[in-house]
Amino acid sequence: MRHPNLAGKSDSLLVIVDMQETLLRAVLNRQEITSNCKKLAGTAKILNLPVLVTEQNPEKLLGTAAEILEILPPHNMVGKLDFSCCGSQDFIRHLEATGRKTVILCGVEAHICVSQTAHDLIARGYRVHVPEDAVSSRRELDRQAGIKKMQLAGAIPTSAEAVIYELLGCAGTDQFRQVLKMVK
Repeated sequence: MRHPNLAGKSDSLLVIVDMQETLLRAVLNRQEITSNCKKLAGTAKILNLPVLVTEQNPEKLLGTAAEILEILPPHNMVGKLDFSCCGSQDFIRHLEATGRKTVILCGVEAHICVSQTAHDLIARGYRVHVPEDAVSSRRELDRQAGIKKMQLAGAIPTSAEAVIYELLGCAGTDQFRQVLKMVK
């Protein structure tokens, strides 16, 4: 039996929050968080994990950045105006349809949409893993405050690589070898 703070591939899904070009231009560490979100998306594709992608006010803030879209497995795209993804009935419908209770949450901004989503998911009974190297904000203080607030609410702090290896669970498989090419 594994500890409940470890993500497993049978009960996890990936939620990518608002990785839109307009928002990414303004955040800290754009390359690092984009790279780590891509690694998470690539892993989800290899492991056949469900993926939900949100876009905040897509008519004004444009769509998801091309470098994220190019690696995504089949996914459900949800446009929203609420800061919390849980404010969108489409998001809730897609989330519940997965039947999974562990959410790996990445994207922007850590102190706004990511944080509010994490809080609402936890309130709904989900386990939420937040890879700190796959979330960002425009200012470091806001990023740190968002991460700390999520942790205080019960989110599990992690890194992209840590959660990827938790999902894999073991070496020596074809899936492990495919993922290893991405993370090394």
